[in-house]
Amino acid sequence: MIVGRRGFKFFLLSLAIAGMTLLPATVWGAEKVLRIAQQADCNGFDPQKITDVYTGTLLRQVYNGLVQPDDNMVFQPDLAESWENPDALTWIFKLRQGVLFHNGEEFTAEDVKYTFDRIFDPKTASPGVTHVREVDKVEVVDKYTVKITTKMPYAPLLASLGRYEFCMLNKKGVEAAGEDYNKQPVGTGPFMLESWRPGDSVVLKKFDKYFKGEPKVDKLVFRGIPEDATRVIEMESGGIDICMDFPPQDFERVKAEGKFVMYEKAALSTNYYGFNVTVKPFDDKRVRQALNYAVDIDALLDSLYFGLAVKSRGPLSDQVWGFDETLPEDPYPYNLEKAKALLAEAGYPNGFKTKLYASTQSLTRSTAEFFQGFLAEVGIEAEVVSLEWGAYLAETRKGVDGMFTMGWSGTGDADGALTYLYDSQNVGSSNRVFWKDPKFDKMMYEGRTTLDTEKRKAIYKEAQAYFNEEVPIVLMYSRKLLAATTPKVKGFAIYPNQVYQLFNVSLED
Repeated sequence: MIVGRRGFKFFLLSLAIAGMTLLPATVWGAEKVLRIAQQADCNGFDPQKITDVYTGTLLRQVYNGLVQPDDNMVFQPDLAESWENPDALTWIFKLRQGVLFHNGEEFTAEDVKYTFDRIFDPKTASPGVTHVREVDKVEVVDKYTVKITTKMPYAPLLASLGRYEFCMLNKKGVEAAGEDYNKQPVGTGPFMLESWRPGDSVVLKKFDKYFKGEPKVDKLVFRGIPEDATRVIEMESGGIDICMDFPPQDFERVKAEGKFVMYEKAALSTNYYGFNVTVKPFDDKRVRQALNYAVDIDALLDSLYFGLAVKSRGPLSDQVWGFDETLPEDPYPYNLEKAKALLAEAGYPNGFKTKLYASTQSLTRSTAEFFQGFLAEVGIEAEVVSLEWGAYLAETRKGVDGMFTMGWSGTGDADGALTYLYDSQNVGSSNRVFWKDPKFDKMMYEGRTTLDTEKRKAIYKEAQAYFNEEVPIVLMYSRKLLAATTPKVKGFAIYPNQVYQLFNVSLED
């Protein structure tokens, strides 16, 4: 909460939280500096090691991919000028000429091949490799032409290449930095890394040789601020120019005040509470179903999201291609008696003890506390364990002894949302629920290797119904993405995948 919102005390509080001098965006020397707040801190600058959208937004400023989605999730040429798919297994990409990396090296087909070779190298241990497992080989046709051959037809290839894991790398830049590449990135993007103070800020400076022209601001300053109230204070006190992840509880109030430009858009992402299904009692489907009945998602959404989120009907947001619109509106309506009966049937008539893992982000912590109360109603004693964002990602990847909350946006294609999170080949990496289900795996394989659109939809329809029966998660919600900017900010847009591009954003005096 904002303490009183009064005068000098309010100002001192905002200064203390900011940890830096709050100067107008145009005052840092003669430079135009755009200041951005996100919910989480940066986790590094090696795209092939990253799994979160907050870091993904920083990567999008430093790197380019072959293709990139626009703010309507339509894939546009980026480092590839054009492409063709002459047969079911072949993709040919024509590359832009004259593109420079930040180290002065020219981008060529060799860099594309190197990027793929590195992500396929087991030593890289990239979670993103799941998006291109069906790629057989990448060949340099000539300096500006690349041929990608797949092992079998692979329908979501283009959507997969639009992910930030497929930012194009420069071999010389990676090898020169060695183990420090995560802190010394070399991309082709509109901005370069100037400084990174973990837990505080990231400063990016413009790359004046960017192939699309010079950025409209000189620097970007990103700050990870997990506390909702603090981000609002920073916005209202002039400490930031853009507030991504604007808190829903303050959205309508700030919008009504009319001092800032407010943005909202439906998200690709779905938020859920996952079980580690290898840990008892979550290896029992009846327990997982019971917890879906035990949690009052409608009450949670009313209390935390104020009408700016909708209850999940399955594992996909309705914004994702392949979402089954025939799913029940409420597959697990709140029903304590049914939850208790299922727990008793599974051998837990008096409940059990477990842990609810959460990050330090305000909404995540609040969600865990709501769950704690809901579970107590059916005899489950749950301890909330809160971890800083980087540690939270690492621990949940290894597997936790209980439950955890997470969200995922994917590629905009059903494969990018389902395979990444739930296919058994990704256990210990992006499959944090450790679910291994041969029937589900088979459906995922058939879905991504079928080119006929209607047949693919039918496969994913079956997969979503099956998923809702097995529920390796508690189905929660898809929310609206919210943001706010000062009136001086022009050209900003919300991206449904939560990976923002800021090249065209400007600051007007």
